Amino acid sequence: MKRKIILSVLSVATVFMVNSCAPNTPAARIAKYPALFENLSSNDKELAPQGKIKKGMHRDGVILAWGKPDRQTEGSRNGKSFEQWVYTTADPVYTQGFHHYAAYGYNRYGYGRYGRHGHRRIGYGVGFGPEVYYVRRTAATVDFDHNGKVTEWVTQR
Repeated sequence: MKRKIILSVLSVATVFMVNSCAPNTPAARIAKYPALFENLSSNDKELAPQGKIKKGMHRDGVILAWGKPDRQTEGSRNGKSFEQWVYTTADPVYTQGFHHYAAYGYNRYGYGRYGRHGHRRIGYGVGFGPEVYYVRRTAATVDFDHNGKVTEWVTQR
């Protein structure tokens, strides 16, 4: 029984690792969704593999060119409904200064000081040095009309 659980956990972990390492390029998305690519217009078939979009492109072409959005919103502008896709990125912010840390861990048997699911402190301290934080920001937005066609798009530099 214990062996089955371990194998199940390892299988799930392997699936997550493989999916996280998969390339996220236009070519990979086209290979994954060939039916979407076949339904695009000839002009959109030229742009999608290059990772480019244009006004009038269908949302399927945007998915193939840029991938799935991080966030979707919808609303009304000038009396017309629209949908907006938001793509985000993370910018590193480097800092230098004093910081403190505390590290927790388990002993070799998987038991911490406080029982089976507890943890024990294995180190703590203060230091001086660089730290990196990541700040999310909007990288691009794409607006679609009620027919699923691009009305405008904006990318940030």
